[in-house]
Amino acid sequence: MMKSHKDFSPHFFVVGAPKAGTTAVYHWLQSHPAVFLPSVKEPSYFAYAGSSAIPKNGPYDPDYVRQITVDRESYAGLYDAAGPRLTGDISPIYLLDEYAAERIAVARPDARIIILLRDPVERAFSQFKHHVRDSLEACETFEEAIEQEEERLRGGWSAGHGYATHGQYLSQIEKYFAVFSKEQILVLEYQDLQSAPEHCWLRICEHLHIKPIGLARNERVNATRDLVDVPGRPGLARRLKHPGPAQALLKRLIPPLLRAKFRRFLEGPRRPVPVLRADTARSLAVRYQSERSQIERLTGLSLTHWTS
Repeated sequence: MMKSHKDFSPHFFVVGAPKAGTTAVYHWLQSHPAVFLPSVKEPSYFAYAGSSAIPKNGPYDPDYVRQITVDRESYAGLYDAAGPRLTGDISPIYLLDEYAAERIAVARPDARIIILLRDPVERAFSQFKHHVRDSLEACETFEEAIEQEEERLRGGWSAGHGYATHGQYLSQIEKYFAVFSKEQILVLEYQDLQSAPEHCWLRICEHLHIKPIGLARNERVNATRDLVDVPGRPGLARRLKHPGPAQALLKRLIPPLLRAKFRRFLEGPRRPVPVLRADTARSLAVRYQSERSQIERLTGLSLTHWTS
């Protein structure tokens, strides 16, 4: 019998980090006949339950926010078709959110947890490129965005704009080890997902107690890896893509079939994708160096390949 919204929670959670391979793992698990994942890739319920998912300030992706589930009944409804299959929730915001680990533990104390980590310097820049690609970043350079990061986050910008801040993983993963036993938590690293996907997939199956099957979809781990260009006029692109007067005017004046073509014209010629400066990478690496050995001890990972 399907559980009601009052007592339903999935069996397992892939909690992040963002830009560390959660999309690939989603597709891997979605292909397994014993697993059910909702069509909404990132429900994010345990981060936003009972509140608004719209940031107080700064640009955001309205399509992404629209899919976030904030009430219990709607969240349970995502799993109505699960039947006897193992249910999961893959929401990278859960690693960043201050209260998600505790909320998950209260709702599902026997949950299996999967944490994905990535070199924090690479992760930060990948998130920045993602935002530049989608016209969600107002700063022209990564350095400028990092300089403004602390003020932005205090002002209510989305968690995704915490490029450097959210690469400080120790406190994030400690929240999960504080409320779940070590046996309930599997920690994998982004480079291993790329170089040894079959091995990582086997470990995931073993952790979730499901029969290993072949990797039906060995998709690229990160969509920004092969990005070659971004909008030439990001400010205009942002106003055209996201809620506001410019988007409303475009919808009112331009037929739906012509909007995408007209939008590309207004955005202007594409420009090369930003490149991570060596001095910026070194500066950020110093910021993370002190906690790396502690993360290794806690997770059992070897992270010597992270930027040093």
